[in-house]
Amino acid sequence: MKGEAEVSPEPGKSFDPVLIPKAMEDAGFTASEVLVTVEGTLVEGGGFLELQVPGLKRSFALDGGSQVEALEKRADLLGKRIRLSGRLHSGDADRPPLLSVEEFGPVNMSP
Repeated sequence: MKGEAEVSPEPGKSFDPVLIPKAMEDAGFTASEVLVTVEGTLVEGGGFLELQVPGLKRSFALDGGSQVEALEKRADLLGKRIRLSGRLHSGDADRPPLLSVEEFGPVNMSP
């Protein structure tokens, strides 16, 4: 049986999407993939791009996906807030969770 679920935080709140696969497993479901859309600040760390998301303990390491090379060429976005959609790949204690880059764009901060 195949199904989809969309999980969104309450307005003004956030949650750690890395916890979604375990929550699904604990509920008796298996996720073949977890697609997320997050907003955060694009930074470079250890030779690769990361997305720092407010309220999360760890950054996402950005790797793979159809738009990762395009994002790597956008030096103008370093230090800026972006919205990114991609596939979540859980990390472990030694490395941050991985997020593929399927879509991205700057977040307009103007009212």
